[in-house]
Amino acid sequence: MRMSIRFTLTVSAVAALLAGCGAPQAPLGAPVFKESGTVGQRASGSTYKVGRGLLFVANSDPEYPYDDILVYDAKKRNPSPLVVIRDGVSQPSDACVDGSRTLYVVNDGGSGSISEYPLGKASPSKTISTGVDEPAFCAIDHRGDLWVTNINARDVAEYLPGANAPHAFITDGITYLVGIAIDHIGNVYVANHDGESDTNVQVYRSGARKPSRTITDGVDWPVGIGVDAAGTLYVTNLIPGNICEYRLGESKPYRKITQEMNGPAAVTFARNGWMYVTNFGSKSGGSGPGEVVLEFPPGSSHASRNTISDGLRAPAGTAYYPPLLP
Repeated sequence: MRMSIRFTLTVSAVAALLAGCGAPQAPLGAPVFKESGTVGQRASGSTYKVGRGLLFVANSDPEYPYDDILVYDAKKRNPSPLVVIRDGVSQPSDACVDGSRTLYVVNDGGSGSISEYPLGKASPSKTISTGVDEPAFCAIDHRGDLWVTNINARDVAEYLPGANAPHAFITDGITYLVGIAIDHIGNVYVANHDGESDTNVQVYRSGARKPSRTITDGVDWPVGIGVDAAGTLYVTNLIPGNICEYRLGESKPYRKITQEMNGPAAVTFARNGWMYVTNFGSKSGGSGPGEVVLEFPPGSSHASRNTISDGLRAPAGTAYYPPLLP
């Protein structure tokens, strides 16, 4: 069977699918993805106001009639979506925003594609399909290049700004890749996860195509990864339900966040240091906050009381505007 990063399934089903264990089976006590009344009644819209503090969240659920990207004003408390983007969206797993005010949506539907949207618009201006083969996550570097992890091709594709085809690929050190992150000095971090023994984060120096080191300590069921403004690496471990933090250049975690963690799928950062974590679902037995985006104050290991949940069904990757890197 094809490897897939189907965030639309329960945590245990994702585990089985990534491990190649056959058709996923939902466990007893699996979370039931909910439909938000406000979002269900809201028109998808064609425009939205661009301001500082926009949070984009990918939603993909096979039990729902459609997939979408939800756009929130992250500065508001317990916000409802400003707009729901559905045009050009097909089983989205991640989103990225560059300094030129372009939103990129990673579509895992079919063989995959990348849809581009000018910020403020809910319809794509362009679709990239060349070099895309079951994509999972994306990242933008300090030059504005787009990087995409391809699960089926087992490579990372790099696109120059405005390009329709990859400029280069990374294949060395790649096994079953998922998340990707890039720091302010150009180091590229790629998470590998096959559900068994080959679980790590590979680190590539700026411009390199071979890894300079491999991180295994604290890496357990990694999915989305992120880097903050200080260069600290954050690895979301889906099944154990934690986030491990690594200082720049180090391969051992100095801290583990577990509070409110129950299936963390992705992490993103605002320039002021606030961290946003998508929680994929409840722990065994249905405990925990379920499908939400948790908000962490700068440097804190405890989530704030503010949560984003309206419209979320199977939240996966996220993006924040303005982005950390230009």
